[in-house]
Order: sequence, then C-alpha cells, then structure tokens
Amino acid sequence: MKIGFLLSCLALTATTLAQESSWPKAKPEDVTSPTAVVKASYAAISGPPGQMLNLDRFRSLFLPNAQLVSVGSKDGQASAHARTVKEFTDMITGSVGKDGHVEHEIAERVEVYGNIAHIWSSYESRRTPDDPQVTRGINSIQLMNDGKRWWISGAQWQHETPQNPIPAEYLGPTK
Repeated sequence: MKIGFLLSCLALTATTLAQESSWPKAKPEDVTSPTAVVKASYAAISGPPGQMLNLDRFRSLFLPNAQLVSVGSKDGQASAHARTVKEFTDMITGSVGKDGHVEHEIAERVEVYGNIAHIWSSYESRRTPDDPQVTRGINSIQLMNDGKRWWISGAQWQHETPQNPIPAEYLGPTK
C-alpha cells in the first residue's frame, strides 16, 4: 500500500513538473469548466485546408501523460489505437493541416463529481464547412481539476457507422 501511494506521488510530481515547464500554457478561459475545455479542443483542431492548426492550444488542454484512443471495428471485431498527445498532434499535422478539418460538437452530456468529470460529446466533422461528406461520432472525455483548472486526462472516440448509429439520447441539445 505504501509503495503504491509513493509511486502515485512520484507520478503526480512528474506530471506537475511537465505542466509547469515545457508543456504549453492554456488560455485561462479555455480551462474554466469541462465544457470550456471541450469547446477549446474542437476549435484548436479545426481549420480550412492549408491553415496552421493551433496545436499548442490543443496540447495545453491535456495532462502531458494523457492518452487519446480511437476505437473502431473491422469485420465485427473491435479494436483500439492509443496515442499520446504528441503522437496525436503529429498525426493530424500531416493530414488535417493539408486537407482541412472542421469539427464541432452537436450535443454533450456532462457529469461532474468533485474534481473529476466525464463528457459524452457527440460531434460531426468534415474537411471544409461546405463538404457534403460528414463524419459523426461520440467522444468520451475524462477530465480532472487540480484546484486551478480543468485538464483532459484521457479521451476515446468512435465514429458512427450504419451498424452503430449514434443513439437519440446523445443527439439532444448541447447542455
């Protein structure tokens, strides 16, 4: 029990040091609430073709050791692909910056308990605002508050498919 607690303290200390040194600083208005963090994340990874995305803003919303996990299925078998925040931003730099990406929330469900929160954020994305091809899905976003601000501690998402449409209760009005 004491070793586990000590390791947790060391991990927290390492995270705090990373947050205070090389990790980008967040805009204060981006981290005042779970909803503000999610709104800022969509804004940071959206832009027309050729526009530089604000990936420092995106990174500033996450704990440095957060994981982003895309969940999909192939031949009926579920699979997951986990990335660090850096791996994720490196990936989208190549494709999104060149082709464009506009993503926004269409509905959200927020649950908060003490210093932790969970958001189900239904989204739609396309390459440009006028692109007729729309991808929709749900982000499951976990957040924590360190007493100063909200941080994304992890996120996973799954795109909608004909076999797995977004349920009606996740398409309600944004709250």
